[in-house]
Formats: sequence, structure tokens, C-alpha cells
Amino acid sequence: MKYLSIIIFSFLLITGCGKKEETKLQAINPEAAAFDMGDGAWEVNASVIVKGFQQDEVDGFFNSELSYSVDLQKPDGSLVKNKFSDVMTNKEKEKLTDQQLNIQFELDSTSVKGKYKLVINIKDNNSAQTVTTEKQFDLGEE
Repeated sequence: MKYLSIIIFSFLLITGCGKKEETKLQAINPEAAAFDMGDGAWEVNASVIVKGFQQDEVDGFFNSELSYSVDLQKPDGSLVKNKFSDVMTNKEKEKLTDQQLNIQFELDSTSVKGKYKLVINIKDNNSAQTVTTEKQFDLGEE
């Protein structure tokens, strides 16, 4: 019985320590707003906080890379793909708990007033995980 207990304890210790902690990519707290720039043009600003991305340790630094693109859904339901895209890379001495992604682009005077939706597509380039979040905003409506 004693040997069986030792074997079971050893097995649990080995399997428990051998697993790498898996994290799930998350996009939280999306925000979006449009600001009138005059002459019918608008500036759209948005942000989202990303958690659960992989950070690879190399030479004492934690490296992460997030790619993101934004699709714009217009009030009529049509979709403008890749209205904005960027890559956020970090090389930090300590692990980050989250990363804020910032989005900024302009809409010209041909844009109609109404409810728009941003579809934010995020990819963790280190783990190949993806996540999508959406945020609605009003253009020119009080």
C-alpha cells in the first residue's frame, strides 16, 4: 500500500508540473466614438483591452505580438473590410497582464449619419489564437 501511494503521488506530481498553463485570448471593454472634424469629416477613435496573449521569454525579456484589423459595418448593413489594421509588439522585462490596442481612422463627408459598428479582429501571433469583439457607435446623432 505504501508503494502504491508513492507511485500515485509521483504520477500526480509529474503530470501536474508538466502541464503548461493555457490561457485564452480575450478582448474586453471595447470603446468607440466619432468626433466631428468639420466639413462633414469624422475621426473615429476606439480601443480594446486584450488579455491572455502569449508572451515568449527570450534573453530575459517577454515578447508579445498582436495583429489586429477593424471592419466597419455601416448603417445600411454593408461592411468595409480592413478599414484599419496594425501590429502591436512588446519586449518587456516583466510579463504584461493586458495590452490596450488603439484604433484611429477618418470617415469622409460621404459618410451618412447613423449607427455604425466596429468589428475588431485580433490575433496573437505567438499562439495563433484569435478573438473578435464588436462595438457600436453613432455618427452625427446626439
